[in-house]
Amino acid sequence: MPDCALIDIGSTRVKWQRRDAAGHVLDEGASLAIEDCAQALKDTGLAIWAARVGSPERQAALEAAIGAAVPIHWVGTHGDGRYGVRSDYAEGQLGVDRFCALVAARAEGPGPCVLVDAGTAVTVDLLDAEGRHRGGYLLPGRQLGWESLQARLADRVTPRDPAGWPATFDSTPGLGSEPGLERGLMLGLSGAVDRLIVEARTHLGNDTVCWLYGGDASWLAGQLTEFFTLRENLVLEGLWQIARMEEGS
Repeated sequence: MPDCALIDIGSTRVKWQRRDAAGHVLDEGASLAIEDCAQALKDTGLAIWAARVGSPERQAALEAAIGAAVPIHWVGTHGDGRYGVRSDYAEGQLGVDRFCALVAARAEGPGPCVLVDAGTAVTVDLLDAEGRHRGGYLLPGRQLGWESLQARLADRVTPRDPAGWPATFDSTPGLGSEPGLERGLMLGLSGAVDRLIVEARTHLGNDTVCWLYGGDASWLAGQLTEFFTLRENLVLEGLWQIARMEEGS
């Protein structure tokens, strides 16, 4: 297959890569702004494979910024096994980002896997050794948790920018509403994810590998006690696998 570009439009950030015919990453980037992605890719002349969750306006913004001269192949969720993954998940409810991550996991070979996406929402998906998606769990991420409670505690808790979380984590009890909320969210989330990994392994087997990815994966990795492997750009890897299969190489 020829060189191509890959775009993952998430709920908050957009990430992109250019890959050669063998799948090697030539360059990559990430931004909160769709325009930055378009600027990086619009003059490359490469076919683009893209996945989008969240607002359709972000898809329209990318198409407008890239221009009609560059084809964009928008990937959807298909649970019929065409990309190696079968799923009985409710029609239209499995996000394409989660689906791409499942495709990436299946492409690495047989064996059960639990996939934890630490993003705006945290999702935990189960993939069995036969390539069937066995369902999953969803819970709010730390930013979403902050926003939902801040609105009710506005006299004591200020809005927080997604980039405003501390680089290091202090688990001591907070001496105010903001530190208490911050530490409660982070400890609660890491504890919940640990418990969900354990639960996933009761369904898939104790030898089940766990892959952790997403925008908040790096801080969550430092808090988990269950064994896992940190995997960056798993959605883009799944996009690459889909593009490769569609191009017949």
